Amino acid sequence: MLIAAIALLLSFWTTFFDDKDEAGGRSAQQGTYSSAPADPTEDPADPVADSGTTPPPPGEPASATPEPDPPAVTEPPDDDSPARSALPTDDADAAGGSSRSGPLQVTIDMGDRGRVGPSQYRRGATPGANTEVYDEAGRVDTGCYVQWTLTRGTSVVQTHRSGRCRPPSITLFNFGDSLDEVGSYRLTADVTTDWGKEATASVDFDVVAGG
Repeated sequence: MLIAAIALLLSFWTTFFDDKDEAGGRSAQQGTYSSAPADPTEDPADPVADSGTTPPPPGEPASATPEPDPPAVTEPPDDDSPARSALPTDDADAAGGSSRSGPLQVTIDMGDRGRVGPSQYRRGATPGANTEVYDEAGRVDTGCYVQWTLTRGTSVVQTHRSGRCRPPSITLFNFGDSLDEVGSYRLTADVTTDWGKEATASVDFDVVAGG
């Protein structure tokens, strides 16, 4: 009876430890499976594929990325190139550009204040005088100068210089009190221009005692 009990106890003991060892072996095997490395054939994301670039065939060097063309450089003109000349203005053309040509024709236009005859003025009159200057291109205005000289007999009574040949709105020559003496007078206008033309005109008149 005692022997049978011992045998039963040993049988139970052996069965208990055999089951425990078997369970431990399965756990170890599962741990081994879970810690196994990933399949080396499964590659991570390919950076070449992500970049959209096709890799070169084996043995051929990778082509370099083309660089952008440098910006075009504008070179300054050569120093020997002729400079553009400015177009002539209306004033320069009227004053003596290529449009002015031919000899000058000058006349003196005497005013009517104090006139008492065809070529007579009352003593103390102030008629005033202007010039009319023409060439083949027409009437000359600027770039034209007048040297006035008023004489009585052989005496110079008055001189004056005008900076133009055509009055804008004033009289070019004013007598002032130069006609206070009775006598024969001559008014002379010597004209010069910026383009080298010269001409002279004179007018004779008498100053008489007025009543």
